[in-house]
Amino acid sequence: MRIEENVPLAPHTTFRLGGPARYFSCIKTVEELRQSLDFSKSRNLEILLLGGGSNLLISDAGFGGLVIKIEITGVEREGDTLIAGAGESWDALVAHTVAGGWWGLENLSGIPGTVGAAPVQNIGAYGAEIKDSVRWVEVLDRHSGEVVRMESAACGFGYRTSIFKRLPAQAGEPQRYVVLRVAFALKKDGTPNASYKDLAGITRLNLDEIRQKVLEVRSQKFPDLSKEGTAGSFFLNPVVSGQKAAKLLQKYPGLPQFAAENGVKVSLAWLLDNVLHAKGMREGGARLYERQPLVIVAGVGASARDVTALKEKIKKEVQEKLDIMLEEEVRVVGVIHS
Repeated sequence: MRIEENVPLAPHTTFRLGGPARYFSCIKTVEELRQSLDFSKSRNLEILLLGGGSNLLISDAGFGGLVIKIEITGVEREGDTLIAGAGESWDALVAHTVAGGWWGLENLSGIPGTVGAAPVQNIGAYGAEIKDSVRWVEVLDRHSGEVVRMESAACGFGYRTSIFKRLPAQAGEPQRYVVLRVAFALKKDGTPNASYKDLAGITRLNLDEIRQKVLEVRSQKFPDLSKEGTAGSFFLNPVVSGQKAAKLLQKYPGLPQFAAENGVKVSLAWLLDNVLHAKGMREGGARLYERQPLVIVAGVGASARDVTALKEKIKKEVQEKLDIMLEEEVRVVGVIHS
């Protein structure tokens, strides 16, 4: 295991923003992970676990602790179970399942990031969520130091959340579980999930057709990461009470609404576009994407401070005009003053 110092973090995130890490290590084995954790403990360092950096906004000042980049790889099959290392590319894994004729992950095509980050966020898109396919998640429990396997039901999956995401915030402590491998239950005899409106028209049992359609839809809604930085949807769709949802629908006919665990989920993109007319809103080098107002884009010369100023402006307008408190999907690392 090698510990590097003052490593730029911007190249390790899809936002392409942020200052350096005080310490940085890439780990490929559980033993290297344990060594990195021991290093952080011996120096009382805060830890940041990093996969593909697709859901992070890092301060322009960087991160003063130890960044541990998870690069545990490997893909294997046990019957109808596909097991992938946390450091594998998520979309490459999806492409692998589609090519092999295995159903379950195709609607999640094109999502940037790594396999290990997928269960943390319970990633979802176009009518599917990763929880629909996860069989178990193998983790290192930092409390016991043991490698344990958590069945899907124990992972606490919810809307863009899981036990892996909630525990640090709830307990006020470093992330307890480090994802090592994820197992997926896939099918050879699946059927298309075309419940999402943008996938309407898919009728043939053709995995590649579904993947290509999803990739096409994503290309129309998200910027080209080779040209501009982004972390995708910056905010969660708000979940409101049934009474609040009814009032919003009465005032704004046409507002898409969906049943949720604790109320009604309303389309923030629709509200930003049709009520606040926020597409293209700017702060410095950051702007709301013209094709999808949930997405904040960092243009050339943008800073994390610009992104923060824009997201705070959006949150304030939504609160003042719609009486809705927005929750951020993107994790902000470090103190960023707008």
